Amino acid sequence: MKVGDFVQWRDQTNYPGLCGIVTESRAQTVGARKRGESREIFVHWMELSRNHYQVGAGWEKIRDVELLSTGETK
Repeated sequence: MKVGDFVQWRDQTNYPGLCGIVTESRAQTVGARKRGESREIFVHWMELSRNHYQVGAGWEKIRDVELLSTGETK
């Protein structure tokens, strides 16, 4: 995933409608790669539609989100 991508939280059962935009990507260290840890991205989350719950921006593991659309323009 890259900066500008639109993502949703993988667990839509507990967080329905939670989606956001990737604004930064963190390089994975050699140690983290050897331990099998997922790379991290910084996501600015948008409001949850059903209950208007607010989630702040933060670092998330790539395995916890799904790509909805890419931010690339042609």
